[in-house]
Amino acid sequence: MKRVYLEISDSCNLNCPFCSYPKGNTFLSLKEIDNYTTQIKEFCDYIYLHILGEPLLHPDFNNILDILDAKELKLQLVTNGTLLDRYPDLLKHSCLRKLSVSLHSINNIEIDESYFETIRKLISKDTKTVIELRFYDSDNLSERLKQFLNELKKEYNVSETKRNNSYKLKENVYFYSEELFDWPNINDPIINDVGTCHGAIDMIAINSHSKVTVCCLDPKAYNCIGDLKKNTLKDILESDAYKQYIEDFRNRKISSELCKRCRYRLRF
Repeated sequence: MKRVYLEISDSCNLNCPFCSYPKGNTFLSLKEIDNYTTQIKEFCDYIYLHILGEPLLHPDFNNILDILDAKELKLQLVTNGTLLDRYPDLLKHSCLRKLSVSLHSINNIEIDESYFETIRKLISKDTKTVIELRFYDSDNLSERLKQFLNELKKEYNVSETKRNNSYKLKENVYFYSEELFDWPNINDPIINDVGTCHGAIDMIAINSHSKVTVCCLDPKAYNCIGDLKKNTLKDILESDAYKQYIEDFRNRKISSELCKRCRYRLRF
């Protein structure tokens, strides 16, 4: 397994139009996070602290990072960036492998200029942590966001990378754009029942209600394979339900009703 998504909260301080699922107000406790990350460590070193929610909203976020530091887990953190100024020592945590700031989150809302100053201060630091400014739908960015990106291009010696639509600003700092995607929805029409996915095979996700699913685009755990309040992660990963997903995806068979409606998997 390459990575595990652990949603420490399904709460968010923004209401972005591309995020179609309703937000909640659930937070995993420190005890639960300590327990779950211990179990995750048995199978994988790479952890992502989100599915749907904004992780920096968690009131114990610094303590969570201390837990990940102690267990030598490798964290990829995705945030909308609006709360970064609360954590001036964020880059000092040894667990933080990559920090992705979703600029697209602020594309269609009014944002204070201090937001951009916080991002500038962040990327001005010398750090071993990879910092990625990322956004979707690059052809439809707001004028302020376009202006900000143009300002960065003037300030830094920007160069293209081997990755499509990816540019290097300085050592370990990049900005990257990707095609906008639709979250899979059980009410959408079926696309087909043939294909594959990285879900189950390369990754699993644990939502803020402790439900385990095979996909990071399944915040409500429609494809639930277990509950960490009732079973260990080891037992869940040894279950027939989990193994069936792997077998189906390897045989290019789409059995889940949610997966039949997912357009993101068509990329694989």
